[in-house]
Amino acid sequence: MRDIGSAFLYGLILAAAVAACSKAEFVPAITLAPARPIIDATAEFHDVYPAPALVSGKESFGLAGPDAKPVPPRVLANQVQEELLDAFEQAGVFSKITPFDRQPDLILTGRINALYEHYHPRVWTKLPLPYFGKMAADILDLKTHSSSGEADLTLFLLTKSGELIGTYRGSSSFNENFNPTGEMPPGARLNRALAEAVQKIQDQMLHDSHLRTIASR
Repeated sequence: MRDIGSAFLYGLILAAAVAACSKAEFVPAITLAPARPIIDATAEFHDVYPAPALVSGKESFGLAGPDAKPVPPRVLANQVQEELLDAFEQAGVFSKITPFDRQPDLILTGRINALYEHYHPRVWTKLPLPYFGKMAADILDLKTHSSSGEADLTLFLLTKSGELIGTYRGSSSFNENFNPTGEMPPGARLNRALAEAVQKIQDQMLHDSHLRTIASR
């Protein structure tokens, strides 16, 4: 009996460890189209900070779901900041973008207004009817899960003396029903929205004639 009890306890511990390891975590990822034409200026990239409601927890920030791993707001904001820097550098938005430059032409900073994804099983999947969930998914082609969210960012460009040149805002939202697959795990839809929001910001910058006039001085 002792061996059975020990084996059972070991099984519970193992199951708990596997469940802990399987928690979904949102890691920001941004891919942009190549910038054409490039803004001929050196941009120094400063902090991107979350809006107060995201820091206080009044509004969701990041991934929310049954197995989502929470990430502290400042940590997530830093991840978005690093990804933005890499994305702008890869896309070639500016001739140079860097966290520090002795003589930058422009200063770039920003605010995260919203960044969240809520995903969960749909209510009918919890009905106490044997095999109903599987039948609905396989035969009726009903989607078992729901996901909604939004990415909304504002970037500010300033002169090196601190004068505001332009404000650029991009947002994208989604509300989808789906069946879970490995192709679109939790967080993938949020990253898609994040990339779309930043792409809108990039397009605004590239078409800002006032910015190009200042950058060419």
